[in-house]
Amino acid sequence: DNEMEEGYLQSICDDFYEETGIKIKLLSNPYADTKTQLEASAAAGTMADIVALDGGWIYDYAKQGLLAKLDGLYEDTGFDAKSVAEGTKVDKALYAQPIVNFPSMMAVNLDLLKSAGVDTLPETWSEFQEACEKVTDSGDNVYGFCSNMSTDNATSVEYLTAFAWNSGCSILTDDGKPFIADNEVLADTCEFLKGLIDAKVTSPGIYTMTDADKVEEFTNGRVAFIADSVAHMSNIREQAPDMNFTYMNMPHKDDYSGDSYVRVNNWAVGIGENCKYKEEAAKFIEYLLSPEVNADLCIHANAFPANSEAEPQYEDDSDAFKAIYDVYMNSNGVAEYYSMPTAEALMSAFIDGLVMYFDGDYDDVNNMLSEVQTQFDAAYE
Repeated sequence: DNEMEEGYLQSICDDFYEETGIKIKLLSNPYADTKTQLEASAAAGTMADIVALDGGWIYDYAKQGLLAKLDGLYEDTGFDAKSVAEGTKVDKALYAQPIVNFPSMMAVNLDLLKSAGVDTLPETWSEFQEACEKVTDSGDNVYGFCSNMSTDNATSVEYLTAFAWNSGCSILTDDGKPFIADNEVLADTCEFLKGLIDAKVTSPGIYTMTDADKVEEFTNGRVAFIADSVAHMSNIREQAPDMNFTYMNMPHKDDYSGDSYVRVNNWAVGIGENCKYKEEAAKFIEYLLSPEVNADLCIHANAFPANSEAEPQYEDDSDAFKAIYDVYMNSNGVAEYYSMPTAEALMSAFIDGLVMYFDGDYDDVNNMLSEVQTQFDAAYE
């Protein structure tokens, strides 16, 4: 609700009421406050009937018995879910349903690239580093790359892992267990990222930056590339209406020639186990997933549909949106952390290890990854 025009989501609730007689009371929080509110309401037994869920929270909330099983509710209401994106399952039960999808890509300030003599978007790691080096002018406080690496926001590690994903890497084995240590492509990715930091082509202060800080660096013209969710495109336009910018996928390893992969996150919802109106809540979720409503949501959110039968007629004909659409339609979506136990804690462990490696506390990347693997393994015991 906070990332779309004021009143839009309320209008969806009102239309649902007119159609079904089921009234929705909309409770909106900024994203940063959502988890705090959820945890407080869960402890008090007052969790909302339908809750917004970050992928990193789902496993833990399901295991704690805070979420209802959606697949059973779909059966009760007669909902045919074959055309909608599969949500997050825990022990084979569905607990979180994506409503719309957002790929995470690289926002690019084309004017900064042009002024530095960079005429084409980089596709490989070496091309990307070269472009960052050309753009960087520390005396003028301009840098090549920025991604929030604050250990207070564990999901920031997904932006960095995306460089590995788009190089054909997986951080899970075939049977769903963590594959961090002895993962050659992941190790190469960490070394590549450390090389960017050592070359001083990354924005100062990235270890403490939030998503908002990163976007502000970009809109103020202080960085050429930011790893970011396309959900922030409207924020960029609002803060820098005259900026000439586009999007591209994360660069891949120089010798990689396989399929394209893009990190995908979503607006997902679940139903509180304490909900007194589970069937009514399920019907509202099903309404949001209906082709016409889902298509309209995507248009207003600059997102992509969870229902494969939805056909959004995007009014946005900008080059930036066309670039997002092209990458998304020609890539495979990846969100491997979502299926892990204590996902947020594991992501935090990984970002902690990365920062220590970048700072030189580990003399070898494999030592760092082995320590991270140990922490991941413990979560599966």
